[in-house]
Amino acid sequence: MKVEWKKLMFGLAIGAGMMMMASCSDEENFDPGGSPGKEVPEPTEKAFLSMRLSTGSLAGTRVAVDPTTSGRTEEQVVNHVRMVLYETKNNTVRYSWDLNVSTDGVNEFTGGDVVRGEDVPSATPTVSRFVTVGREVVKQDYELLILINPPGELLEITEQGNPRSYLSRAANMTKESLIQPYGIAADNNFYMTNHQDLIFVPEVELKDNQRMAEENPVRVEVERAVAKVVVSGVPEVVPHGDRIDNLKWGLDVTNQYTYWMRKMTFIANSGGVPGEMEQLNSGYREERYAEDPNFTGFSAWNGGNPAGQFEYLSGTPELTKDFDDYDYTLENTMEAVEQRHDVTTRVVISGTYTPNGFGSVATRNSGGISFYYFKGNAIRVEAMRDMVNDRNLIPQELRDAGLEQAINDVLAWNPNAFNSPTASFSVGGLNFYYEGVCYYTVLIRHFSNNMVPVLMGYGRYGVVRNNVYQLSINKIIGPGQPVINPPGTDPDDEDTSWISADVNIMRWYIRNQNVEELL
Repeated sequence: MKVEWKKLMFGLAIGAGMMMMASCSDEENFDPGGSPGKEVPEPTEKAFLSMRLSTGSLAGTRVAVDPTTSGRTEEQVVNHVRMVLYETKNNTVRYSWDLNVSTDGVNEFTGGDVVRGEDVPSATPTVSRFVTVGREVVKQDYELLILINPPGELLEITEQGNPRSYLSRAANMTKESLIQPYGIAADNNFYMTNHQDLIFVPEVELKDNQRMAEENPVRVEVERAVAKVVVSGVPEVVPHGDRIDNLKWGLDVTNQYTYWMRKMTFIANSGGVPGEMEQLNSGYREERYAEDPNFTGFSAWNGGNPAGQFEYLSGTPELTKDFDDYDYTLENTMEAVEQRHDVTTRVVISGTYTPNGFGSVATRNSGGISFYYFKGNAIRVEAMRDMVNDRNLIPQELRDAGLEQAINDVLAWNPNAFNSPTASFSVGGLNFYYEGVCYYTVLIRHFSNNMVPVLMGYGRYGVVRNNVYQLSINKIIGPGQPVINPPGTDPDDEDTSWISADVNIMRWYIRNQNVEELL
């Protein structure tokens, strides 16, 4: 029996929830279908498809109540757009077009594949949206994928004839590589793709001519593939009289694996446990979470080996980010019971701490004041050395608190530890801050207490792509830790914390986290 095909033109409207991209296009129609030894007849009819891409509000979200920001201009530049159509009958790439579309992030989209407003008034391009020129396709059901500023590996994955399963592979990359040239978070080259899976395009939505396709484009929303973190605030220092200077920050426990497209999962709910599954084109953005390649089974608490999955800070690194600066990281999520320190992305804050009465303040670069700290008491280096040599000099209050035992623990660890130390340490409850350098850690929250009030509830921690996590530090009530120790397997929700934080996620969707106290 003879099989008859129809061709259509395909027009697209792409909506980028965070950014968009453009490039050049030229692809021949390709038909991988048919059975071996059977001739596939030439199409006898034409139809058309167009697409509208938008980098503004997202379909299915109520933008009026969702806090968003367009972000930096460098996060919105589009240099290359690839449009991919998968045949639903065999889940392979039927068409893969590189479009002639671009924007500098300030001016409207331009290029040979952009529909002009004088041709189709409803398709007038802006800096955040455009409609593609109608494309001729074989009439059948498709699934649509849009890639903006895609890396080379992804271009190979989406060549004609490749299976959809290639798109589901986990990608491996270091945090440093994200912002390097052609990295997925490099200035003027942010990678973006569909924000809610592939878009089903049934054949009944394909149009009979190019103009009809351009007047009725398929809407596409895209999002960036990384999360953004901002730390700010002018923290009050308590006890009064102490002070902290040279505040810096960095990210720790950052994921090295991600999916090319966000994997949808359960949304937030007041019960704190997974409930309703995310649905296409519905719900609030603030309710959404994601499932990454190491979502479960990787915390050492659960017998996993997180070392090969995440990058960690340790020791006394010199952090470089100033307050109000930003940084990017891959998505990192986990099931509720695995919300543990060793797999949860966190912010590390450093500073030069000076206890009240310990002399003038110096920045880290020129050297702060070294001191010891034991159970709320700051101790000068000279005073500690005297107490080590003559235990009778230990004040009774400190003796009762266990300082003498702590000194013995330190000496057992290193007999020369008190002899002009030049490296920070923490042993037996006694901390030494070389040149006053100290560290604080803040686990990054995703769902707020209002969204998931139950401790260790689903989605309370983690970072999800295309969200801005804005942490505001309000108060510092102690010198923190002298070194960064590898995170253990403690639960993310505990009765006490070094820092209490209130997170608010940000077109970039914004999540704010207020950190009330740093200890």
